[in-house]
Amino acid sequence: MHVDLDFIWPGAATAPVPLLAPSLLTTPWASLTATELAPGAVGGAESTAPREVAHVLLAGTLEYRDGETRLQLEAPAVVVGGAAPPPLRNPGPAAARYLSASVDLDGPGPVPAPRAEAANPAVLQWRDAIHGGAGRLATRHLWRPQEFASAWTFIDHAVLGVDASVGYHYHDALEEAFVVLAGRGRMTIADRTFAVGPGAVTFQGIGAGHGIYNPGPEELAFLRLAVARPGETYTTVDLDDDLRDRRAGPAAS
Repeated sequence: MHVDLDFIWPGAATAPVPLLAPSLLTTPWASLTATELAPGAVGGAESTAPREVAHVLLAGTLEYRDGETRLQLEAPAVVVGGAAPPPLRNPGPAAARYLSASVDLDGPGPVPAPRAEAANPAVLQWRDAIHGGAGRLATRHLWRPQEFASAWTFIDHAVLGVDASVGYHYHDALEEAFVVLAGRGRMTIADRTFAVGPGAVTFQGIGAGHGIYNPGPEELAFLRLAVARPGETYTTVDLDDDLRDRRAGPAAS
């Protein structure tokens, strides 16, 4: 799945727009939506079901309140909260654009307090590219599995250097989405290669080969959201392709 949010935002001002069909999901991942809030507007909770929700702020400012907790986010940033999230308010002078990704909870157990992290490239750690990729990659776990109450596995921030890639690979028991924050590159999913840029959102189901390449001329920044099947150990299988020789065709859908 590939969605270009530039085509979504004009219709997202009054209600969240679903990006993922339920038929694509085999983990407790419940929904992924896009919302645009006008200055001063409030976005309500999408569901009263017991869920753990991550809001990914891509543009503007959001205020998140939950009891005594008050968090203000400047894009790009992510806030994770409990099962029935409080309203989000846009206190800024421009539209706030964000994604909401929710994961079903297994029972009414405690949920960690709301917490927020900025997608700040200055704090990332550079290393050799992963999964048989080329060049260099900077990454940071915003949150790890033990920091969630649900089947969320990780939310990561990553930056690919020029002529660098996350090599072609697939996961068992893990569903994943990429959200491009800055730069332009070529994404490959299930042997289809297409161009991505800021506002691109992709979904990689269990067993679907995928990877991303940055031909330049600037760094490519993205978030990775991942949810696992409960009770299963997810694995990663590298497919020995750094993707640099693949050319983009028509966009995936």
